[in-house]
Amino acid sequence: MSDSISSKPGKNREFQKRLIAVIAVFIFSFIVLLSVASFIQLFRNPEFTNRTKINREKIVRIPPIRGKIFSSDGNILADNKTIFNVYINPKELSANFQDRQKSLFYLANVLNYNYSDIEKILSSKAKQKGDVLISENISFSNYIKIKENIEKLQGVIIKEDSVRHYPFKNTLSHALGYIGPIDSNEYAVKKQLGYIQLDVIGKNGIEKEYESELRGKEGRKVFIVDARMVIQEEDYSKEITAQSGSEVVLTIDLFLQKTIEETLADRTGTILVMKPHNGEILAMTSYPNFDPNIYVMENEENYEKKRMIELDTKDTPLINRNIQTLYPPASVFKIVTVTAILNENLISPYKQFYCGGFYQLNNQIFGCWIRPGAHGFQNLEDALANSCDVYFYNAALIVGIDRISKYAVDYGFGQPLGVDIPYEKSGLIPSVKWKKEQNQNWHHGDTLNSVIGQGDVKVTPLQLANLLSVVCNKGKSYKPRFIKEIRSSTDGSTIKKYDRELLTDMKINQNVFYEVEKYLRSVVTVGTGKWAFWGNDLKFVGKTGTAEIGMSNKKMTHSLFAGYGPIDYPPEERIVVVTLVENDNNEYLKYSARLSNLVFNSWYKKESFKESAKRFGFPILDSYK
Repeated sequence: MSDSISSKPGKNREFQKRLIAVIAVFIFSFIVLLSVASFIQLFRNPEFTNRTKINREKIVRIPPIRGKIFSSDGNILADNKTIFNVYINPKELSANFQDRQKSLFYLANVLNYNYSDIEKILSSKAKQKGDVLISENISFSNYIKIKENIEKLQGVIIKEDSVRHYPFKNTLSHALGYIGPIDSNEYAVKKQLGYIQLDVIGKNGIEKEYESELRGKEGRKVFIVDARMVIQEEDYSKEITAQSGSEVVLTIDLFLQKTIEETLADRTGTILVMKPHNGEILAMTSYPNFDPNIYVMENEENYEKKRMIELDTKDTPLINRNIQTLYPPASVFKIVTVTAILNENLISPYKQFYCGGFYQLNNQIFGCWIRPGAHGFQNLEDALANSCDVYFYNAALIVGIDRISKYAVDYGFGQPLGVDIPYEKSGLIPSVKWKKEQNQNWHHGDTLNSVIGQGDVKVTPLQLANLLSVVCNKGKSYKPRFIKEIRSSTDGSTIKKYDRELLTDMKINQNVFYEVEKYLRSVVTVGTGKWAFWGNDLKFVGKTGTAEIGMSNKKMTHSLFAGYGPIDYPPEERIVVVTLVENDNNEYLKYSARLSNLVFNSWYKKESFKESAKRFGFPILDSYK
């Protein structure tokens, strides 16, 4: 009995120890929980409060309205129009499958889609953040049907969107460019500027070059929504008004632009008109062209048109031939050698060389364009007026390729001129140094080919316009440009006005250029261009050219003319015209000098193409192919 009594105190002490341990653990756990709760209340409460607010806010991004583009005579070349688009925000679709399916079936029925079409669109855009475009430019009646039931269509959004519109379609398409959805590379660069993956962006031309001016600044609206994402009210205190893009005013004269497009018609080639006094481009056309509206909205019709353009690798409608295609300048390039001869007194302008229709260099025969005819004895003025190749073969070996190349570069060839639209090419002026870089030797035959603008010499029509501008300005030219001014879209005030910018200054005796001008006048009065300008009472100057492309029996020719005037008008009233027709093959209706004469007349007499054509007896046809 005594043993049993003595064991009780030990058991009590053991129990007390366990009880104390349990109580201690409980107290410690309570203190930890209390500390965590206090930390959350004191330090994390603002974060969770903000999360709650965000969950109750729906932020709607308001894209800016893109700035308009105007011609110098006040016509709108690029505008915006309002359309109704249907979007779906996948995150806002009902979690209940039957409700989700019901909404999508209703939407498919209104839009005349298959239910599976909408599911495919959502699936293809699964990685896209934000709203997914389902249908673009829906009819007003469909807009009303969806709008009336929008509260039942969870996740469906209908928006009034502003989209780009080019009212004159193909007119000036290469210079204007077009807009399109931002791609991954553009987005990587532009996202820091506020662009999102749903944005459109200038892809080419003025639209691309002046993207930052045209774009504007986005705004936003903030709505308070319930758990079902139904809007309860708008929080006006957080609204940010979108700012429209600036208006861009071009140097383009729309009347002249339409006139040169009608003049070139469906001939593959270019016509460019520029003011040599300040570099303003008055008109520029390249054919084939395209309608930039097809890049604005995504639909089957536009997709097919874009696909056909991309497949057209022969005519390449998207290429602006004025700055992106390189051509042999042919005899227009002879102006360069004439300048070198006169400036450095290398050959007396009265010295004559005999043209028998060809020039023999060792065992090689270099023909004159007149062969099997002959020009006979020619001095410098005769040779330029009659475009005598044999004279320039003789002269070239005296002048030397190094001088010819130097003067060509001084005139602006072999380098981009910096026109304010993208993708301008540099061209090529061959030289002994360049030939060595190709691991080849320079031969006299290379010199003979180069002096008449053939061989490896490659230029753009814009560079030819710059060449004639330098002669017109007696040694100077100004950076070619399309932009006249940037204006506020709010009040029309001028934000920035663009003035002429010196590009070329050859710093040689002005009398040299007056002499060149006199020779160029002979071209259109007694030389190769006389019949083209017959009957025009205005005094123009210029140079014809026939570029040979290809070899032997597959050889084709391009017809060129570059000129300016009237030479008795003040410099600020003169214009430069460059015309190039591909594969003319000496066809009368594709002769560039004749077309240039029509352009000059239309500008100064304010006559349409048809009026000018009738004045000079030029056939008016539906097609000139």
